[in-house]
Amino acid sequence: MSNIVLITGSAGVGKSTISHRVAENFPKSIHIQVDNLREMMVKGMVPPKIDWSEEEIQQVLQQFQWARLTAIYMAKLYASQGVDVVIDDVFTPNFVEQYAALFEISGVQRVLLYPKASTVIERIKQRGGPWDHELIPFVSLTYDLLEPMPKDGWIVLDSGEWTIDQTVHEVLSNLGVVPGNAQS
Repeated sequence: MSNIVLITGSAGVGKSTISHRVAENFPKSIHIQVDNLREMMVKGMVPPKIDWSEEEIQQVLQQFQWARLTAIYMAKLYASQGVDVVIDDVFTPNFVEQYAALFEISGVQRVLLYPKASTVIERIKQRGGPWDHELIPFVSLTYDLLEPMPKDGWIVLDSGEWTIDQTVHEVLSNLGVVPGNAQS
């Protein structure tokens, strides 16, 4: 089976950019953005906001579960066919439980981009994306979840002072991949 790499962290840490760039270093690869899988819902998708109702919270958690099950299925399918897989997904409640089936696969690499929360908030403010103003309050909540999470088996990188290129280099180095020369 080919490589499967899961890259996570808070909103604003650069998961999508880094994941795409990491995938470019494998000879045949796919980048799965779990946000894109969630946003495929035509009707009923609950976007990020500060004041979710209890019903909306349950809908969001369900949507993450569906998207993660789809990502796991896709990862297994592509990896079994010789394609290296890089998944990016934001860390949320139930993250570890929802990826349990992926983590059971031998050789799956887990990367946590973990700069300081204040650095992440500044990055989000500078991005100016459509939901970014709604994401800032979630950074503290995400870090509250990440802080006590056991990190055994994770590659944990404080990318706060690094450029995109430096972060990609660190991820690839920790995966044991020579940039631009990956072997499946």
